[in-house]
Amino acid sequence: MKKNKIALVTYSLSSGGLERVVANSTFLFEEMGYDVHLYVLESKIDYPFTGELHHYNIDHLGFLSKIKTYLNIKKSIKRNNFTLVIDHRYRLNFITEILWQKLIYSKQKVFNYIHSSNISSYLFSSDKLNQFLFKNRLFICVSLGIEKKVKRQFPFFNTQTIYNFVDFKKKVESEQQSDKYILSIARMDYENVKQVDLLLECYAKSMLPAKEIRLVILGDGVRLEEMKSLADELNISAFVDFKGFEPNPESYLKNALFSVLTSKYEGLPTILVESLLMETPVISFDCETGPNEIIVNRYNGLLIENQNKDKMIQGMNELINKDELYQFLQKNAYKSVEKFQIEAIKKQWRKVINDKQ
Repeated sequence: MKKNKIALVTYSLSSGGLERVVANSTFLFEEMGYDVHLYVLESKIDYPFTGELHHYNIDHLGFLSKIKTYLNIKKSIKRNNFTLVIDHRYRLNFITEILWQKLIYSKQKVFNYIHSSNISSYLFSSDKLNQFLFKNRLFICVSLGIEKKVKRQFPFFNTQTIYNFVDFKKKVESEQQSDKYILSIARMDYENVKQVDLLLECYAKSMLPAKEIRLVILGDGVRLEEMKSLADELNISAFVDFKGFEPNPESYLKNALFSVLTSKYEGLPTILVESLLMETPVISFDCETGPNEIIVNRYNGLLIENQNKDKMIQGMNELINKDELYQFLQKNAYKSVEKFQIEAIKKQWRKVINDKQ
């Protein structure tokens, strides 16, 4: 029996959370019985995926070569006659979006993803422009917070929240660690969304260095060397380990005392879900959006007043000093994230796809 085809479109599969979600989605849709095609527009691929790859290096092309490539993508999408295209791209500019929405996706069923509470990366400020480009389009939001924000600003859009899933089949055993540590997974980009500098400052002012509890940071990015220099300035470089990008962080998560998130904003920080899946408590700012849909304060982790550094330091100290609280959070961690398991997410996808036939 011939399978229905589904296409996922993304800029890259490099070392970020969005990219990891897209790569993981290829396995989800394959499990659902689809013939999966993955369109990656830029050169770098770091995460494993399944399905047929259509790889284009548009980040290295001039204007005319890009236009030619876009035409080739249109031909490929038309030729494959996809049941559905799921577009994970953020919006670069109006001209590029006209090409995608009116040329490449002409007569094609498309769902658009919104991965971040910074919705200006996915939608334009003009209602008329958005309606012209995305009329009758369904927007998949990765958190209820994002969906509410989109509905407030653009009430005419069709929206649906579908959480990112985590793999409950992955089993990682605890290992005896010579050093105790807390964990942050963060790409250190120009925008400084993850605010590793703020994390370093909080860690430096906490009791953790004095108790020889280390800070392990997984991730790379253009600001990595700057963060290493800051650790030196704060006199904590002896206690901070910059491990670089790690595509499979499960063992780090399993063996950490707790995971910490200090972002300006999020979409749905899947790394918090994965930490809880590994029975590791979490602490995070209550930033826009997602952490408060994962963390139940003082049940599976600590939800800290947004951008309050003093409260973050206090919370970090509490997690290492209050053993009864820590054990309670740890006991509740795994069962608190059942709504993110793959079977629940597959059920949502089946309903959305069938409803929009």
